[in-house]
Amino acid sequence: MKIVIAGGSSQAEFITTMFKGKENQLIIINPDAAEADRILKRCRVPVYVGEPWRKYVLEEAGAYDADIFIALCDRDTDNYASCVLAQRVFNAKKCICLVSNPKNVELYRELGIDSPISSTYLLAETIRSESSVESLIRTLSLDNDKIKIIESVILSRHKIANKKIKEIGFPKYASIAAIYRSHQLIIPNGDIELKPRDTLLIVTATENQRKILNFVQAEAEKK
Repeated sequence: MKIVIAGGSSQAEFITTMFKGKENQLIIINPDAAEADRILKRCRVPVYVGEPWRKYVLEEAGAYDADIFIALCDRDTDNYASCVLAQRVFNAKKCICLVSNPKNVELYRELGIDSPISSTYLLAETIRSESSVESLIRTLSLDNDKIKIIESVILSRHKIANKKIKEIGFPKYASIAAIYRSHQLIIPNGDIELKPRDTLLIVTATENQRKILNFVQAEAEKK
């Protein structure tokens, strides 16, 4: 899969690490030279320095025919312009656009952006649909809603807390793509122990979203 990641700092590093390898072709573009150098050193991938809303930058980076184009710049307008350019000129199949202003989510959808993502918007939608603060999650839809990337925080009362991944019988219909712990990104394996306050990034099919959340958030029996 060809993935273009345009802009961003820690988000770009997180997504780069998640998709690096696994037969994916990554193209990383960043308008900030210092950020580009940091991502290059930490992720060990080439990073093109330039503004992704400019045609010549995407040309030089080879951003044609991307399966996914992810815009993570600071300004909503820059992300929108980058996605439009990627769609109309560089034939991107799917564009994901980070937006700071939640009002832009519906607007950008109407303007043709596949997946405008706002953490504020997702939080509001989750609060409206969930019954408790502990159940708050954020989801990112890919491949026309066939795939969900779910972010869920482990609490001390959860059954899986303080256990190794290989000990919890994690369901085969989902996969832990990454763990975010105290500003550190961890690529999981069976010997990693899940700690309270760890944030899990879980990939699953849309129809399994509720099942995997029930599994992850199941509480330990009180003694």
